[in-house]
Amino acid sequence: MEKICKLLFEAGTLKLIPRAGWLKIGIKNPESVAEHSFRVALISFFLSLLEGFSFSKSCEIAFLGLIHDLHETRTLDLHKLSKKYVKFNSNEIITEQLNLFPETARNEILELKKDRRIRDIVEDADKIELYLQAREYMESNPSAKLYLENLNFKTKSSVKLMKMLKKMDYRWWKEFE
Repeated sequence: MEKICKLLFEAGTLKLIPRAGWLKIGIKNPESVAEHSFRVALISFFLSLLEGFSFSKSCEIAFLGLIHDLHETRTLDLHKLSKKYVKFNSNEIITEQLNLFPETARNEILELKKDRRIRDIVEDADKIELYLQAREYMESNPSAKLYLENLNFKTKSSVKLMKMLKKMDYRWWKEFE
């Protein structure tokens, strides 16, 4: 029980860690890693369903999306430029953090991470979330457009979803006002 409590407190710090790439282009109060992870989890869930996974398996994959940046509680969110100079052992961090999970959950998470298709879904979800956030930030900062380019996807569903997202107004909900 104590390990779970430690993990919960540690995970809470993701709410305080800003996404570094947005700071680099001048976004004053960028989304936190926790906010980013929330939408990555949702996207992972829907991509999993679109890729033919069951509801329950899609929930498991969504959980991987939720914790995909959990290691950043210990490293912060590093911009690509920073990663050139700052070295750390992400596998060691992930292993230490997974040791805070109950053993059955830890083993299932490790099994899920072995599946290339599942890893591709979560990686694609991460990129789609980046795209969505860039579209939203472009309203106030045209430099966010940099993050709309060079996004390569591995799953067919991601490619299809992106085609539709590119056509839509991200403020579609204004139809109700």
